Amino acid sequence: MNKVGRPLKDDNVARQLLINAARKMFIKKAYDKVSIRELANTAGVNSAMIKYYFHNKEGLYKAMVKEVTAQVMTNFMHHLKSSNLNNLEDFFRSFVEVIKQSPEFPILLLKEVMLNQGVCKNYFINTMGTDHLKIFDMVFTRFKQAGKLREDVDPIQFRISLMGLIMFPWYTRDLMGEMEGIKYDDEFLEKMIVHNTRLIECGFFVQDTNGESNV
Repeated sequence: MNKVGRPLKDDNVARQLLINAARKMFIKKAYDKVSIRELANTAGVNSAMIKYYFHNKEGLYKAMVKEVTAQVMTNFMHHLKSSNLNNLEDFFRSFVEVIKQSPEFPILLLKEVMLNQGVCKNYFINTMGTDHLKIFDMVFTRFKQAGKLREDVDPIQFRISLMGLIMFPWYTRDLMGEMEGIKYDDEFLEKMIVHNTRLIECGFFVQDTNGESNV
């Protein structure tokens, strides 16, 4: 018989169940409002599994945050590399497709960086700042080299605008659902992609004599 708190040999199912439970529970509640018992019950495993795999709740939370962040950025880079990125719709559509697979990411980022409701703020800032913000710089450089951006466009302002348009709608998803009855289905998301593309093109892209962006 196995000792309490030890999984079966070669059995990492409990570990993934706990990470999945963490993805669900830490979105619903602040970090300090989620108990070990709740996590274990949601995962359907013995609470001793948390100690075995992660040492404590903080360890589980950090493992979950790293998994979600890695999943988002890996998928995003895959989308960008598989696309010619000839227009901004490619960029916005790639991000939407990735977030549909990892809807926890924007909320986790908001709670950590802006609301201080977790224990991974430095991880988010350092990881996003040193690695993942390069994605936005890559987009700026690609359009700049293609001669599509106006000469006076500041790269930092360009990055901030892109980040705002791709992240903010997901922060307000529940609110817009309650207030406006908006469902983030494929039809709505496609309209949002086109709308955001037009906003950036009108503000940052070189316009032809007819007022159209040169894309």
